[in-house]
Amino acid sequence: MAKGRKAPRRGASRAQSAPRRKGIPGWLWLVSGLVIGLFVAFLLQLEPGREEVRRSPEPPKPSNTPAAPPTPPKPQYDFYTLLPESDVNVPQQPAQPAPTPTPAPEASKPATSGPSYYLQAGSFRQRSDADQLRAQILLLGMDVKLENATINGDQWYRVQVGPFGNRESMTQAQRTLSGNGFSNLLPQQR
Repeated sequence: MAKGRKAPRRGASRAQSAPRRKGIPGWLWLVSGLVIGLFVAFLLQLEPGREEVRRSPEPPKPSNTPAAPPTPPKPQYDFYTLLPESDVNVPQQPAQPAPTPTPAPEASKPATSGPSYYLQAGSFRQRSDADQLRAQILLLGMDVKLENATINGDQWYRVQVGPFGNRESMTQAQRTLSGNGFSNLLPQQR
């Protein structure tokens, strides 16, 4: 066998030299230096010690004539031109007195001849708790009142729903309240 190159092994890659890393080209350094030098020369031309750049030491004197305050521009309203075009003539009639309204009888108010029915929705020692329950029931559109009671020397606040004129309307209100999460409703007749 002749002395020469060895045959590469199977699957081995050739040894390659590391790629040459290129740096920043020299012409780019030259252009950058020129730009920076021109910028510094421009800044030196603006030095404040030169006569062209200096401010005058004396402030300007105000003129002797008083300046009139600027008047704000007057707004232009289009309705001055639109109003005469849309003039409406109203016939003159004598004013009639307004009829006095008669109170309408409420369906939930009982007649004075029959018994009244109530639902007691709760009884509380704190007025704030009773007011909170009253507000929740008022949001359902029902008549609610608070009643004070003294039991064994303690003050209690009862939340009463009603009055209802008959048992059917009281039962309907009881179903409505139960459907909205109010339980333990105590029917009362007075």
